[in-house]
Amino acid sequence: MTVQIARMGTTVQVEVTDAGSSTTAPAVRAPSLDDDGGRGLWLVDMLAEEWGFQHDETGGSVWFRLTARD
Repeated sequence: MTVQIARMGTTVQVEVTDAGSSTTAPAVRAPSLDDDGGRGLWLVDMLAEEWGFQHDETGGSVWFRLTARD
């Protein structure tokens, strides 16, 4: 897994790449309180201004953008 973080003015972009990931775009789930997982993309969806998925020969990546605050 690789994580890249870049700041562009007041925007912070985070990209997480996993070489073993699926070619299918991830889906936001609504986990129940006793589920052990399934909250990562849900949190990204709730907190980020925008996010997306891309797949290429190196694997799949999820990226998201946040507004930086001082």
